[in-house]
Amino acid sequence: MNKFCLSIIITWTTAYVLKILFILLKERKLDKEALFSNGGMPSGHTALAASLTMALLLETGFSPYFVIGIVLTILVIYDAVNVRTVIEKQSKAINKLIGDRKDIPRLEEKVGHTLLEVIVSLGLSVIIPLLVYYFF
Repeated sequence: MNKFCLSIIITWTTAYVLKILFILLKERKLDKEALFSNGGMPSGHTALAASLTMALLLETGFSPYFVIGIVLTILVIYDAVNVRTVIEKQSKAINKLIGDRKDIPRLEEKVGHTLLEVIVSLGLSVIIPLLVYYFF
């Protein structure tokens, strides 16, 4: 497998493994559903987009492909921090309206990311591709 794909796969996998470990440390139980849930530390979507962008930088330099990666990463980060935070607030309000009714499913309330969660993901997305490109 080439370095480009390998760096993205390793970064994305690392983000999701860390996400499960952070939940395990916080809640003292293994939550297998966390792998497929939204929100939490770190942001898997940010890690995927940013590692793609970093791999593009390492592969093509400051090219139009890299600029496209930057734009897409900014969109993903904006969604993770801003748009999904609004959805969280709406979910909490709707769940409050639903109350104790059992006939209406409750909405997931933790769907967004904090700035710290995104920053950690960005760190992984820079470090891991650099390690892959320079040591493999």
